[in-house]
Amino acid sequence: MSLAQTEAVQLFDLKKYQIDNLSVNFPLQGQSIEIELQNQGGRIRFIADIDNANEFVKKAKFQMRYKKVFSLRRLDLNGNHRNPPENAPSSLFEGYENYVFNKEDHIHFYIEGYGERWALPLAKFPEIGIKETDDLFEKMQKFFKYCNVEKLTVNKLLDL
Repeated sequence: MSLAQTEAVQLFDLKKYQIDNLSVNFPLQGQSIEIELQNQGGRIRFIADIDNANEFVKKAKFQMRYKKVFSLRRLDLNGNHRNPPENAPSSLFEGYENYVFNKEDHIHFYIEGYGERWALPLAKFPEIGIKETDDLFEKMQKFFKYCNVEKLTVNKLLDL
């Protein structure tokens, strides 16, 4: 099962809305949640993943998926990853071949033929607006805004 790159870009660019508008709580450490989203007409479905790893490793993951299997974008906070060693799939990734992220914030991109195996440092995307001083909840809000999610009804219960 694959997804054409042009379709992946179009899907990412769509405005997305929470299906049920039910309020959910931001996950506690060690927990995760999935929130179902759709485009304005309701024909195309997405999933927003919020994974608050645990207090010992201080990791978290926010992800925008299509058809449950295609991760259009994923933000790994304090994560580890190695990009593929082969030639960069586009000029955006040049210089990041075989790049190793070691406890570094980075964004994975869906690339046709590679899935989400390619990532770039979060610092390359100041337009997302995530600052080091932001808590997890603020980082989540900014990431999903970047993913064109119009509104998530997620409650912040604790200081994160």
